Amino acid sequence: MVLTFFIVNRTHFSIDVGVHTFLPRSVTRLRIEDNSVVFRAIRADRRLKYYSDEQRANGEVARLSKLETPHTYNMVYDTRGQVIKGNYTKVIESLGNPILKHLPPGSAGFTDQPTSGINVRFFSTKRIKDLGKSPVGPFDVFYSHGIGDKDYWLAEYISDFKFAMVPGPAWEKRINQGGYAGEIFVVGYTKLDPLFNGEYAHQAHKKPYVVWAPTHAYGNRHFVGRSSFPACLQLMPPLPAKYDKTSALHPATKAGRREGHDVTLQELFDADVVIADAGSTLYEAWALGKPVIFPDWLCEKDILARFKPGNLEYEIYDKQIGYHAKSMKDLLNMLDHVIAQGMQQPEIDFMEQVFPKHLRGLAGETAAAALQSINKRYTQW
Repeated sequence: MVLTFFIVNRTHFSIDVGVHTFLPRSVTRLRIEDNSVVFRAIRADRRLKYYSDEQRANGEVARLSKLETPHTYNMVYDTRGQVIKGNYTKVIESLGNPILKHLPPGSAGFTDQPTSGINVRFFSTKRIKDLGKSPVGPFDVFYSHGIGDKDYWLAEYISDFKFAMVPGPAWEKRINQGGYAGEIFVVGYTKLDPLFNGEYAHQAHKKPYVVWAPTHAYGNRHFVGRSSFPACLQLMPPLPAKYDKTSALHPATKAGRREGHDVTLQELFDADVVIADAGSTLYEAWALGKPVIFPDWLCEKDILARFKPGNLEYEIYDKQIGYHAKSMKDLLNMLDHVIAQGMQQPEIDFMEQVFPKHLRGLAGETAAAALQSINKRYTQW
């Protein structure tokens, strides 16, 4: 039977089904057989929604249009489907704000969902699909919400993106090895720009300052040991009184949100030594010149079992880059030595590939230039 349907494209890019093109955030009136191959394809596409009532379709578009902004460049929160609402908001802002400083006034801002223009997305294709976020569009740019190598930097996980911004050549190599077909821009790690550019002041500590900065815990029983959280909550208090100490927890943990540890920049900036396991904080500490101790007795076995050679966290534990403690007693015994000794050459060389010195403090500017380069070509396309 031939019927009239009103098809709404809920995405920020055009979708073709057969000979029909559905423009972004718009209603297309279509007379079509309800059992045709094309209509079955429309129904199967979760990006499209069909109505028999034009008013309802227009209402859907009106709702979607509220997400639109006049910005050319959008830093996207991707709030839809997030497991814990808002737990990455400040992290995304810490990455996006240094970029906004170097884009033309009024041309850029933050949005809940991707819209028209250039969208910087801070989650991989896999994460976007797993959490039901808006699909990747042709002018979306991948820039991970962290610098850690939890296998987010795999070509297969970002294959829908035509563009990717990465902190350093190690990440470019890792993506290229997987056969990534898009364009890669090495821009540095924008989150640390304020620290390198004098926007933070050291908070005074009368004693050596020890910061335990674990990644988040994992609910999956197979991944339990990849983080030293929550063990660190019991291990920090017994540290000798000759140290000032704190635990800077991941924002995905309830304890981290309760204590306000959304972004650990101040703690890392002030630290004399950092205890970390896997994830962004170990790289951030090294980029800031802070020595890192790894609690191997809590994490090494599980990290080596979870990741494969080629993964950078695997390499850190396999090659024992940095300082590695085999027990809490071992960690306590090495604290003074590590604080006095500082970073060693192996981790300095390692970080040059992860986040090169020449980009430290210039990442926001470099990323903004990359986005403007994409936009020049976008307007021509």
